[in-house]
Amino acid sequence: MKDLLNPWVIAGAVLIASVLLAVTFLAAGSVTSPDQLTYSGEAALTVLPVPTQKPTFVPPTLALIATLETDSSIKIGGFVKISGTEEEGLRFRRDPSLNGEIVYLGFEDEVFLVKDGPEDQDGYLWWYLESSLNETRFGWAVSNYLQPAQNP
Repeated sequence: MKDLLNPWVIAGAVLIASVLLAVTFLAAGSVTSPDQLTYSGEAALTVLPVPTQKPTFVPPTLALIATLETDSSIKIGGFVKISGTEEEGLRFRRDPSLNGEIVYLGFEDEVFLVKDGPEDQDGYLWWYLESSLNETRFGWAVSNYLQPAQNP
């Protein structure tokens, strides 16, 4: 191992590598003839359009109908319970929008009376809910975390 770290061995290896590199560059220059160094022809460029899939337009009314069909078991006058929030609760808002002011936090398995809805906003289906046990607990909530329930 000590012989490999000898400064003379390292210097010799660097010198041999430099000579080989110089010979390679000189040989590469002599391979191409001088008349081939300049090209006077014209380049032909053809652009091929990439096939694309046309987006399918779904009218908003059809999207709302599809959403209503999936949540058809939730009805005004019926009861729902909060489910699937992983114990974090469901935010009730003053308006049916993600930008609406949060007025209440409903807890998992809490039951509410459906008073109004549905409203389709911000990609969610919103229902206006009110607690039958405490009238100060009310607001708009998304249907993603609601399940139909029996009277409390």
